[in-house]
Amino acid sequence: MPDLEPIGVIGVGWVGLVTAACLAELGHEVHCRDIVQAKVDALERGELPIWEPDLPELVERNRERLHFTTDMGQVLDAAELLFCCVDTPPTYSGDADLSRVERVLEEIGSSEAHALVMKSTVPVGTGRSIRRRSPNLGYVSNPEFLKEGSAVQDFMHPDRVVVGADQDSAAFADRVAALYEPLEGPVVRTDVASAEMIKLASNAFLATKISFINEIANVSEELGADVSEVARGMGLDARIGPQFLRAGIGYGGSCFAGEETVIVRDEGAVPLMELWGREDFDVLSWVPGDGSARYMPVSMVTRRDFEGSLVEIHTAAGNVRCTPDHPWIVGNGRPDRELRFKLAEELDDSDWLPLAGEIETAEDPALTEMLVAAGHVADHEPGNRVPFLPSVSSKSRRFDFGPPWVRVEGTVREGFSGPVYSLEVPVAHTFVTGCGLITKNCFPKDVSALKQLAGNSGYHFQLLTAVIEVNELQKRRTVSKLKKHLGSLVGKEIALLGVAFKPNTDDIREATSLVLAGRLQGEGANVRAYDPVAGERAADVLGAGVRICNSPQEALEGADGAVLVTEWPEFAELDWENEVKKLMKTPLLVDGRNFLDRDGLTAAGFTYEGVGR
Repeated sequence: MPDLEPIGVIGVGWVGLVTAACLAELGHEVHCRDIVQAKVDALERGELPIWEPDLPELVERNRERLHFTTDMGQVLDAAELLFCCVDTPPTYSGDADLSRVERVLEEIGSSEAHALVMKSTVPVGTGRSIRRRSPNLGYVSNPEFLKEGSAVQDFMHPDRVVVGADQDSAAFADRVAALYEPLEGPVVRTDVASAEMIKLASNAFLATKISFINEIANVSEELGADVSEVARGMGLDARIGPQFLRAGIGYGGSCFAGEETVIVRDEGAVPLMELWGREDFDVLSWVPGDGSARYMPVSMVTRRDFEGSLVEIHTAAGNVRCTPDHPWIVGNGRPDRELRFKLAEELDDSDWLPLAGEIETAEDPALTEMLVAAGHVADHEPGNRVPFLPSVSSKSRRFDFGPPWVRVEGTVREGFSGPVYSLEVPVAHTFVTGCGLITKNCFPKDVSALKQLAGNSGYHFQLLTAVIEVNELQKRRTVSKLKKHLGSLVGKEIALLGVAFKPNTDDIREATSLVLAGRLQGEGANVRAYDPVAGERAADVLGAGVRICNSPQEALEGADGAVLVTEWPEFAELDWENEVKKLMKTPLLVDGRNFLDRDGLTAAGFTYEGVGR
């Protein structure tokens, strides 16, 4: 083998592009494959689809070593180590959506000359499943530990490199480990399952530290202590360390109103609130790609308190209420059935949602009787297959394969305060609502992934349950702090400073700002937001209900209150004492990151609310 062997990278998103550029910087020829032709064309021109410090310079410096294509065959011919960096987007189900990984496996086949090096975040057990189905293909787990905003530095100066492989892929693992030797970071050689668990456990532990210090912050507020000083004193203990001991407004979920129903085997439509605490039951579900819905077991029912706005989705099949950030499977209403995911708040009348197809009347008499009573199904002979909702057939579309689709007629937002619910259906990650619409599960990704994995194995992970609950509490407290000083938020102008989930990135997936904006709107507030990098992406996700501003001054002008969401350095450089105070209608600031000078702002006449101070 040559000293610097060529590398294949499959999926040129954030992880894939950083991995490719850094390996090229180390001298490797890197062949990158993505399915989006426009992205490949842009990358060949040197145009990057993401914002990440140091990455543009790295790509430009190594353009001769970086090769981009949509042809998997070119990558297979050029490289044997294939880094899988495809997206495994949050399904809010506790698992990653592995459909993209499955497509990669189908295209690679079972070549003995190649190894799939898994960079994508996948559930524990994924590697074992892949090896069972593709025994000839080498498999190495090499999880990424990159932080957005410092990903290049994290790759080139790693805390550790984890390489997991079983005995029959040990030679491939040696080659993967050799790639990182120039970086001089510690290499952890282990088995595949342990490597997968290291990734999930690391993220869950960091989230636990965040939720712990947030709980300490809440107690500190009640007792008059300063959580910043508490964290500083704790962090000097080498057993604890200072990292991730900064109190804030939480780390990023979605659900349904409790009155919404799902189709339970032998029971018909049952409200979600009545399923809380139940075990061992099946609901009607749909695996994308199947012809019709079928019953599948539920592994978990979740409930959490929610304060904000719900989105009511109107279709000819019926209406459904869910949180604004709930993901839906969306089609385009055409035979090509281009499927994608959209949040509830993004849906419009150009979107089509899948419906449950035919059902077997003998399989579930209770469901059949429910449909007959509702007038959806006429009298039938036992054992016949009948349409789930023939009454809307004239307004739905069906193609050669798969379920029928119904168009979104519109959405309405309304304020809500109370518990919201969801459930998890492993494998499918979908369920059928009482009106027949098929929807995705809802769960944050990494922390909940580990919580569900534990639950699926029969272990109740009480600590992570508490971590998730504390995270949600922090967002509610932010709204309460604004109401403490402003009273009702109806008609109030609230500025959000920062949208990205952390500085030095344009990533807004699961960002706190998305939930906070929805809750403020649910309280009747008018929300405007500014982010120096993520503004364009924020406009697409937050929708017309939030005004995206071109400067912090524009966001703050006439504001009744401001919330610092992301600690971008430029916010500390604002002239708060003079310019900002004059711009704002009411000098009220909720510093969600304890980032600004509390004493200076208070002396300047601001009402300052920090976290745990």
